[in-house]
Amino acid sequence: MHPVNQPKHIYKDMITFNTFKNSKHLTLKLCLLCLTVFLFSSCSSDDKLDFRSSNDALRAYQDYLSSVKETKICNTSSFCKEIKVWKDISDTVYHFLMKDSTFIKDLHCANDYASIHDSIRFEFLRLTETWRYSYEDVLQIKEQTSIFHEDNELHEAVIEAQPFFVALDSLPVIESNKKDILSQYRSLLKHTIQSGIHDKAAMLDFIGREDNLFRSFLVHIYEMDNEPLSDITQETERICRNIFIAAKNGEIAARDAMVYMSMRTVRRLLQNSTACISDINNQKTMSKAQGNAYLWMIIQPFISIDQFSIATLTPQEHSHFNYIIAQLPKSVKFAETFGIDQRALNYLLPQQLLKMYVLTL
Repeated sequence: MHPVNQPKHIYKDMITFNTFKNSKHLTLKLCLLCLTVFLFSSCSSDDKLDFRSSNDALRAYQDYLSSVKETKICNTSSFCKEIKVWKDISDTVYHFLMKDSTFIKDLHCANDYASIHDSIRFEFLRLTETWRYSYEDVLQIKEQTSIFHEDNELHEAVIEAQPFFVALDSLPVIESNKKDILSQYRSLLKHTIQSGIHDKAAMLDFIGREDNLFRSFLVHIYEMDNEPLSDITQETERICRNIFIAAKNGEIAARDAMVYMSMRTVRRLLQNSTACISDINNQKTMSKAQGNAYLWMIIQPFISIDQFSIATLTPQEHSHFNYIIAQLPKSVKFAETFGIDQRALNYLLPQQLLKMYVLTL
């Protein structure tokens, strides 16, 4: 059961590049860049289990599947622990098979691994239905099971970047109408594409200017129903892609591109979500399509913030996430606006969000 279907609505185009598909593409690029350039990840490729052959490795993975099948219930704490165990075993088996080139030489072995992995994922989907998880539980599980959760190098990089983002909040939003804000937004994007971004200073200048315009845009988000914004989405994607190309070419330190762009993305997702909550709390009347679009934007941080990005949350952004968590389940107005009952909003929706996370593992 999926109480929420992704609405094909113009609002979704405005959120950090911004369909779920595009968010996945961006964060995947972030993780790949991080893993291949920095090796931020605390995971190790050293075998933690003693395998003598590919059959031994697959047998161990099959044994783990059997143990998960015997698990009848998982609360938040045990769910976190079990996902960590799964990741450790999966990585160890995978690295052993890759080191032995088994996946290349033996298609049956690769299929066996994929089949066992899918079966384990299915069991974890089952376990999401054995406990009444909350929005807070979903965030906690995503944070604690991130492979970057205890990465000191990443943590230090986030602390170093944090003052830049805190300073952005001191800039007041632009007091103007929707038409003028959109005009300025398009002008910034056009100028940035023409001039390019080839160093850290230019990247930070763009992030800062864009942040101010995005916050100004959110003041008028209620007015954006049926407003064509696909050009803004496409040009934003192009700029972000160019920033990572500049990092690949050595014009911007890859570490800086990784961390600052990830923090930018998280910040925008949470800003967008809180703006939607504010509109609903102010009891603005919405059509069903508009209400569905708002719900999508409110829950998107739970979906689009991936394992790397969630490790870049600052205390301030964590506070914004907690605000969203506190607001969602308590408001009857929310349920009325979204056309779903309180049970779906407070219980079934968090369950679906957790299932979506499991499907990424």
